[in-house]
Amino acid sequence: MKETYATGECTLKTEVRENLLKSAINEGITTAAKSKPLLINIKDAYTGEGLKMATAVMSSILSVGLLGIMLATFTPIFDYVAYIFYPFTLLLRIPEPMLAARATGLGIAEMFLPALLVIEAPLVTKFIVAVMSVSSVLFFSASIPCILSTDIPLSVKDIIIIWFERAVITLILCTPIAYFLL
Repeated sequence: MKETYATGECTLKTEVRENLLKSAINEGITTAAKSKPLLINIKDAYTGEGLKMATAVMSSILSVGLLGIMLATFTPIFDYVAYIFYPFTLLLRIPEPMLAARATGLGIAEMFLPALLVIEAPLVTKFIVAVMSVSSVLFFSASIPCILSTDIPLSVKDIIIIWFERAVITLILCTPIAYFLL
């Protein structure tokens, strides 16, 4: 991907010559000083454009979530997607690897749908799927349509690739933690 802003301008790479933490704190203080007061930000978020966006996104969440449940229940689509993740769940020795793979694949439709699949699963699998659901961030019921409605130059293919990479990395990082904690 090009290292430019959505407007096409090049990103500036500034080198920090002083302490990185001190520089970050100073930059944060400068940005906070330029921002609007908290109550005005809250008012702006819950009136006008923020309210319009929330109502538009809510219908998308409900319709795509229902469609995702229907596809998962009545079609083998997510079973096929699960085969992409099955080698990872098998190599990581996740209990019930096919169920974990199916839940991972289902996460692209809606954030909470994978939890419905693992109700009867072992605790380690439940933990991994719960972390997967929260960390994937990209799903068709809300975040992907919001990204596509902006000027950010990402295609659906790019977003799916990013989602896949995040899912695999989350499986790799989360599984040892699940076994350590549980």
